[in-house]
Amino acid sequence: MSANARDLEDLVEECPTNLSEAGQALVCQGCPGKELCLSQGSQPDPEQQVIDTRLGAIRHKVLVLSGKGGVGKSTMAVLLAQMLAGEGQRVGLLDVDVCGPSIPHLLGVEDQPVLDSQWGWQPVVSPLGKIKTLSVGSLLSSQSQAVVWKGPRKTALIRRMIKDTLWGRLDTLVVDTPPGTSDEHLTIVRLLATTRPSGALILTSPQQLAAGVVSREIRFCQKMNIPVLGIIENMSGFCCPCCLEVSEVFPGGAGAHLAEKYGVSLLGAVPLDLGVAEAGVNCGWRDSPVAQAVGDVVAKIKEKL
Repeated sequence: MSANARDLEDLVEECPTNLSEAGQALVCQGCPGKELCLSQGSQPDPEQQVIDTRLGAIRHKVLVLSGKGGVGKSTMAVLLAQMLAGEGQRVGLLDVDVCGPSIPHLLGVEDQPVLDSQWGWQPVVSPLGKIKTLSVGSLLSSQSQAVVWKGPRKTALIRRMIKDTLWGRLDTLVVDTPPGTSDEHLTIVRLLATTRPSGALILTSPQQLAAGVVSREIRFCQKMNIPVLGIIENMSGFCCPCCLEVSEVFPGGAGAHLAEKYGVSLLGAVPLDLGVAEAGVNCGWRDSPVAQAVGDVVAKIKEKL
């Protein structure tokens, strides 16, 4: 390997997976963020007990992940939350996509503000299933306002969304995450370190290009000891609204490929459908041809939990 190749390899070498080693591991030497990591991880978190108390009242904590954007994480998170709530579960949906929040729109709560009480932030309750939800989109003065924040500020907000939110007792908290494996994901893993997430749902679209990106998210879960509940291949064909025939739009079979490669379950393939695309505005998707596919996926998730 040439010297230049070694330099590039060092440049992209990963941060320590054991967060207690942040700033102290060999790879941290010479890193410009070393001092910041040391300041965050050198002392026990004095607020971890409060965080654990909040999260301890929640039975299942499910992360919705994908290394790639645009694969339908938020839509699937909403569908999962709606189905669980429809079965009588107490459900919450936390949106930690700080820069691109879409949950308020999907759950029809764009105009509802988050109230700050003496017990903490009170999550907004969606009329689509009585789902408690919290998103940075509900904290902005305008839905078109851009969130131009660096990592530490995003981390501080997510931390407060976990520590200061009055979720109460929940059967399931669904956590919708942004693409990638960076600040938001590491923050969630750190905050859930004691109470442990129930597992992660990995979303992909059918293209092989997507498989290459999504595979990094699976490796992230493996390194962080997060159980992978399974893979969902979303946008797997298009369901014609006239004849109900499903046509292949994005060939590739990435879901089956990833499941076989990493030895995880393929929970199902969900086609594109106009009813599902409008799930945040109404519940018409329940009468759509793909409702059965979504129902089968949710049933498998419940078995895993």
